[in-house]
Formats: sequence, structure tokens, C-alpha cells
Amino acid sequence: MAEHLADHRLELIMSELSARGECRTRQLAQQFALSEMTVRRDLAELEARGLLRRVHGGAVLLNRDVEYTQRLELASLQKQQVGRAATRLLKSGQTVYLDAGTTAFEMARAIGQGLPQVTHLQIVSHGISIISELAGRTPYHLQLIGGEVYQNALSTVGPIALAQIANLDIDLFFMGAGGVTCAQGWTNSNHVEAVIKRAVIAHSKGVCAICDSAKWGQQSFAPIVPFAALSRWIVDRGLAGEGLAAARAAGISITCAEPS
Repeated sequence: MAEHLADHRLELIMSELSARGECRTRQLAQQFALSEMTVRRDLAELEARGLLRRVHGGAVLLNRDVEYTQRLELASLQKQQVGRAATRLLKSGQTVYLDAGTTAFEMARAIGQGLPQVTHLQIVSHGISIISELAGRTPYHLQLIGGEVYQNALSTVGPIALAQIANLDIDLFFMGAGGVTCAQGWTNSNHVEAVIKRAVIAHSKGVCAICDSAKWGQQSFAPIVPFAALSRWIVDRGLAGEGLAAARAAGISITCAEPS
């Protein structure tokens, strides 16, 4: 129980830091009704994990994200292929959750181009650009999760977002990742997004990774879930044989996206 409360405190502190970039120890103590000694201890723990740097009177966030617009340009053809292939899993009547990443954005673009076989669908996302891309372009019901705006990912995060996700019943979560290895599993470039992904996984009947082949063998900053925790992975045909073999050994069903 004590460990759970400590983890919750760390998530709250990281959420606040992600929104502001820096925080004062006294302000965090007042905001979360903690002693300043407890906050200093938590900041020391987060610094040891490489998530922040302590400064006199507070802490600053160590930002390891690549800006969203830059990421959109990386492996864009492969992301388009993966995004289009992911739409083939959509069925009328589903409630699906699209992640906030750039591959999910390509999936949203493909949905916006029309899916004749899917008549009604509920699409949920904490990705601001995802819902903006779909708004006015589809007949489907759209739901944007609220919360604090994490600008590098153009997403909403924090306690409000987590509270809304806790009330969802999701059929299929299309999850992006910054890196994937057998040892480190599925990882992401920032802590607050990883927390959101884990919350969505907990409220989803099925989870499908949408992750291009360039991510294989890469370890990103924040862990999401172990490699074998997901049952399906949509990836482009550039995935190395080692990645294919590892997925088979872990019981992960691979769908290779075809070139246009």
C-alpha cells in the first residue's frame, strides 16, 4: 500500500513537472498536501531515475522528447503503411482508442479517407492532433480526453485524463511506442505518456501495437509494458528477422503492412 502511494505521488509530481517544465518544492508540498521533506525525498528518487534534475528550491524536467512535428517526418512512409493496415481491424460497433503518436496520426488520416465497411464507430484519444484530423471528416463519434496539455506530444495528460480513462470500456487500443526490445519491452520517450498508455491498456479488451520497424532494437526513455504483454503488432515489412523471430517466440501476432 505504501509503495502504491509513493508511486502515485511520483506520477503526480511528474505530471506537474511535465506541464510546467519546473516546480518549486514548497509549491509541490502545498499542492499535494505533503511535507517538504517528503517532496524532497520524492524528487531525489525521480532524479535517480533520470527523470529530472534537482535545483535549489525545486526541480526541472529533463526533456528527452523529439518534437511532434519532427517525429511526424521520421519514417513517414512506413508509418503511413502501418496506419492504413491498422484500419483493417476496425469493425462497426467498436469503441477504439487511438494513441497520441505520429503513427496513430497516420491511422487517423486513413480513417478520414473513408471506411465503407465500417458504419458506426466510437473513437477515443488523448491526442489533440488525432481528434483534430478526424473532426468533420468522418461520421463516427469522437471523444477527446481532457487534461493538461503536453505540448511535445500534442496530447492531454495528468490526473484529469487518467480519471476519464478509468471510466472507459475499450474494445481495441492502437498503441504507439518510441522503442521496442525483448529486454526492455515497449518504451516511450516520456514518463507521463507512458502512464497514460498503461491506463488505457488496463481498460482495453485488446491492444495492438502500431510501431514501425525502425523502432525495433531501440530503447526509449520510459517503460510501458513488457514485450510479451501485447498480443498483436502491426509493422512495416522492414522489420529485421530477429524482430520477427522474437515476436513469434513471445506469442505476438505480426501483421506486415503492405506498401501502397
